[in-house]
Amino acid sequence: MSERIRIIDDGIVLLDFSGIRDPDNQLHLGDEARKLVAAQGRGNALVLTDVSDSAFTENAVNSLRDLARDNKPYVLASALVGLSALTRVVFRAVISLTGREIRVLGSRPEAVTWLLSRRATSRSSAAGAFPRKP
Repeated sequence: MSERIRIIDDGIVLLDFSGIRDPDNQLHLGDEARKLVAAQGRGNALVLTDVSDSAFTENAVNSLRDLARDNKPYVLASALVGLSALTRVVFRAVISLTGREIRVLGSRPEAVTWLLSRRATSRSSAAGAFPRKP
């Protein structure tokens, strides 16, 4: 793990791509992210991706698209923060192309709250799937 790719609050995987000015030199972060997300197990990862104040190139967007696609089997819920009006359009296309459900939210705290609610919903659904015998 690195300072940018790590576990934060309550087991959430943070992919901190914020403040990146030369994205093509940071493409290696995708490999780190894949490993950490996969380590959470299939369908278990809560992922918070922060792209605040970052620049994007075609290579960087393609790398993020591939990352989102590759992580799909491991992710329970995913949130994205830090989009500008322009990057919102780009990331809607990425989300559409990968078939992922990624919630766009306004801040990290808002994203953490939403992700934890997804875990709670998942756990209560799973508990209801197996009725208890009297």
